[in-house]
Amino acid sequence: MPSSWRDIRVVFLLQVAIVCLVVVLCMLGIEIVNGEPVQPVTVAAIGLSLVAIVAVTWLTYRTTRRVLAPMEWLLQEVSRWDPQRPDMRALAPERIPESVQGDTRKMADALHGLGQRMEAYIAREHDFTRDASHELRTPLTVIRVAADLIAHDPGLSDRSRRSLARIRGANAEMESLMDALLLLARDEDVAQETEDFAVRDVVEQEIERVRPLLEAKGLALDWQADADPQLHAPPRVLGVMLGSLLNNAVRFTDEGRIGVRLSADRVEVVDTGIGMDAAALARAFEPFYRANLEHPPGSGLGLSIAHRLGQRCRWPLQLASTPGEGTHAAILFGTGISRD
Repeated sequence: MPSSWRDIRVVFLLQVAIVCLVVVLCMLGIEIVNGEPVQPVTVAAIGLSLVAIVAVTWLTYRTTRRVLAPMEWLLQEVSRWDPQRPDMRALAPERIPESVQGDTRKMADALHGLGQRMEAYIAREHDFTRDASHELRTPLTVIRVAADLIAHDPGLSDRSRRSLARIRGANAEMESLMDALLLLARDEDVAQETEDFAVRDVVEQEIERVRPLLEAKGLALDWQADADPQLHAPPRVLGVMLGSLLNNAVRFTDEGRIGVRLSADRVEVVDTGIGMDAAALARAFEPFYRANLEHPPGSGLGLSIAHRLGQRCRWPLQLASTPGEGTHAAILFGTGISRD
């Protein structure tokens, strides 16, 4: 018997006991006040009253149970759902018992309609992820292969080679960003494509990507590797996260230096830029948020994407900043899906 029915039954039994006790005490009290012994008629009246009370209470209990039975059925069906993949077939109109009518049936129909819309939405998301993964990779692969072929042309001028290097770098960054966004679009329980890689290789690759930006602004670079950790994780994700931190550091630093330090359980980026106050720091991971509109424009998505990637891969992203002094960012991969 469901717990709700047990509670209802206990309440009705308590009511019966209380009413019966009141009736008995009242009738006995009347006899005692009148100074007369308890007559058989009084006992019979008490018995009939008690029987009537019990009968009425039992009928009330049965009626209440019959009224609440449809809602109890709906609650049982919903309680059996898997939160990740609820089975809406149990609430299909043809599977709802005839006894379920009125507001309960309307609620069941509404839940069934909501479930169908959710399933259609999830199906569209899966189709988009699959199609985007194929359709976006193809042109990027063509660009990369063509750029690699052009790079072997000995007749290229230095200016053309610099332009080609920017094209190859932008294409690599787009491939990494696409992989990261597709990872975020997938359900968390979907198996991820992972591989072993050296963190130092990723860090050095991202440093080389931003080195022209550092040189253009006259910023010094402090690169220190205290360890050489290995990770087993989705490819390019760490590059996207670190690239976002480096891009922000260069964008908001007009003079001074950028520091990058690799440890056994983290990689840190420190700059001497404009920094952020407490209000801006609290909103740093919000999509499209930009604390300072006077510096070179950006989409406002870099830190948001990096933060969500860190949550998905269990690599917490930490920020500390002081206005006018700079920002200290760290990616902690020691507690994530990693191994040294």
